[in-house]
Amino acid sequence: MAYWLDQFHVFLLVLLRVSALLIVAPIFGHHNYLNQAKVGLAFMVSLVIFPLVATHHPVLPTGLYPYAFMMVREAMLGLVLGYAVLLLFIGVQFAGQLAGLQMGLDIVDVIDPHSGGQISIIGQYLNILAILILLTIDGHHLVLQGLARSFEVIPLGGVVLREAVMLKIIALTSEVFVIAIKISAPVILALFLVSVALGVLARTVPQMNILVIGFPVQLAAGIGVLVASLPLFYLLMSKLINTLSRHLMALIEFMS
Repeated sequence: MAYWLDQFHVFLLVLLRVSALLIVAPIFGHHNYLNQAKVGLAFMVSLVIFPLVATHHPVLPTGLYPYAFMMVREAMLGLVLGYAVLLLFIGVQFAGQLAGLQMGLDIVDVIDPHSGGQISIIGQYLNILAILILLTIDGHHLVLQGLARSFEVIPLGGVVLREAVMLKIIALTSEVFVIAIKISAPVILALFLVSVALGVLARTVPQMNILVIGFPVQLAAGIGVLVASLPLFYLLMSKLINTLSRHLMALIEFMS
């Protein structure tokens, strides 16, 4: 009886680490997914990983408070890894926000089902494309491989939150702005040139109502450049996803 109770406590720790990552990561924890599906996915992934750690897990604490503290640390590990994945998609949404603002679509916002807030319709469009690209190149496998790797490097109860972890998270957060500028740069540059051309046109032909023709011209130019730059968006996302795998490995090493 004591053996099975000990195995249940080990499985609960595995489930906490897996669930924390899957809930935060936008690929698996999207609000559009049924809660039963997310719980079932976390349970199935935990069942697959459990045999890897059940045979060489550390001695579990006997008291309630030490075990609860171990549970908190396991959940923190999953949250940190999931947050690192989430930052990539925040950068994509921010890029869409910048592009939509330049195109004049900042007044057309939609509800993001993941965050519950309002985002630009272009940001939602790029976010969906980013998820599809990630699934196409098996980026979700990289996240699950990083999760499995965390159990090899960091045994249950061995999570250590060092200063290097916070510095890495801060560096990844600053990368959000770099990602947004890289993705939205073609649209911003094209619309800047369109604005300059409209300004020159307004000076040379003052009878023309630039405010009336400016919005459809900027909208058409922005959408055209956005569609034309989709191959570049695919290449950039592929590179960012491969870089994300290295970031996850670095975070795991810092917390070991």
